[in-house]
Amino acid sequence: MKKFLTVVIALIMTLGLSQQAMALSIPVSNNVYDFEAGAFEAVDGWYVGEITVRWNGNGNNKADVTWTGNEGEVVVTPYTVENNKQREGTLGVKIKQTTEEQTVVFTLTKVNKQKLSTTVFVPALYEGPIYFDVLRTANNPGYYFSGALINMGVTLTADAVDKDTFSAKARVTEYNGTVQGSFGNFAWDPEKESYALGDGWARWNIVDAYVADADGNRVDKGNYVKLDIEWKTRTEPSGASSANRYDVPATRAAWYTGGSAGGFIAYASVEVDITQEKEIPGIASATYVQRETKHDPIFDKFEILDAPGGGKYALYTPENASEDNKRPLFIWFHGTGERYFGANPGGNLIGNRALSFADKEFQEALEGAYILAPQSAEDGWNANRLNDMEELIHQVVADNYVDPDRIYVGGLSMGTVMTTLLITSTTDNQINFAAAILCSGGNISPAQAEIIASKGFPVYLVGNTSDGAAAGLPSSLANLQAAGVDAKMKLYPAGPVFDGEFYYGAHDSWNYIYNNLVEDENGETIFEWLAKQSR
Repeated sequence: MKKFLTVVIALIMTLGLSQQAMALSIPVSNNVYDFEAGAFEAVDGWYVGEITVRWNGNGNNKADVTWTGNEGEVVVTPYTVENNKQREGTLGVKIKQTTEEQTVVFTLTKVNKQKLSTTVFVPALYEGPIYFDVLRTANNPGYYFSGALINMGVTLTADAVDKDTFSAKARVTEYNGTVQGSFGNFAWDPEKESYALGDGWARWNIVDAYVADADGNRVDKGNYVKLDIEWKTRTEPSGASSANRYDVPATRAAWYTGGSAGGFIAYASVEVDITQEKEIPGIASATYVQRETKHDPIFDKFEILDAPGGGKYALYTPENASEDNKRPLFIWFHGTGERYFGANPGGNLIGNRALSFADKEFQEALEGAYILAPQSAEDGWNANRLNDMEELIHQVVADNYVDPDRIYVGGLSMGTVMTTLLITSTTDNQINFAAAILCSGGNISPAQAEIIASKGFPVYLVGNTSDGAAAGLPSSLANLQAAGVDAKMKLYPAGPVFDGEFYYGAHDSWNYIYNNLVEDENGETIFEWLAKQSR
């Protein structure tokens, strides 16, 4: 039935109450010619939008607006006429959604009793299914499932959810088919034993839930909800040069279970069960369905392609690169466990978090830089790959806005083999490097040092005295300096590596580099050192 009642500020009609008809009196002129509903959207269980009224002449008369067809509350906020030059006004409209669709017809009755109408079709409350993606995040100790991004199907405001709105549990299966579990070193954290639910399942501890955009950024109004969970590993020193690592149950997203004999970094799969524990405005009922598993956001900034001669390569392109602003190129070679075996493209980016070179601190230090991270085939880095890597580097330089005077190269552990081959190359295709870094490995002979000296670029050596793979660094430094190379070394004292938050084995000195902790006697960081190098 029709509803008539004049109000001054807003009207509210409540579902389920018996009320007399309602209407709203608004200021217009005698010559109203347009009454039109604009775009509406569902927000927190209300269908929200505007109706525009247009007229000719001064808005010094009154017209009634009525509505029919609604089953839920209606809130209408009138406009005011500020001056006699005003020719339109906008009514704010909110219609409470119900479990049924509604067709609400708004009618404006002019002074001469003629009528103008506009219709708003109100969808029912959303009933799902609701889909979510599982998120992964890299830090230096490893790769972890860090939460979920839920596409709610409706628009929500910031106070619609909190960390208690949902609960979640997960079960993780390694690449080799092993279901994660157990408690102890390099397994689940014994301090989190209460998280275990049996059969490989564990409770995910939700530490925050908030309305987000499609990229997971917190917003005041959006269609997504981001769940952040507890995921960071706990580490402790173990003996003279080792470290223990304990993972939050059901959160580790990659481990060394790949390759023909195992031992290569491989991505794990995860099953996640999300339950809605509290009412969410705009959601009638919901079944939460797992969809994709997304990489770390920085991972997705790399393009991963086939490398010459086998394996892959990952390339990060800085946003500010252009023909008029050529940027440096930094090439980084991974260690033994990050080789490509056919099912782990980009594993070298997360196995030791080479993603750090595309992260804010490194990119700001170099004011934007290309990052090239080749990933070897299963046979690793050796002399057979020299031509392939020189071809790849020349290709990247030719296809991008690279400053040829600022090409840097480095590597860790097995990656120092490929680095050394490149910086001592005498082929017709050799690269004119501006600087090199060798970490946790490397042996530079006097003859190789002479070749590097003839090319005229500096070398930085980083390692730990407890690391047998780095035992050759002091003699390499002596050979380089004897040949006249501008070489320096940071050799850390015996003990596990500690970056201020996590402990690692003594071999893992690359974490000092990734966190820009390497400093010389003058306090210059390795990022600052690299940034100033040019041919």
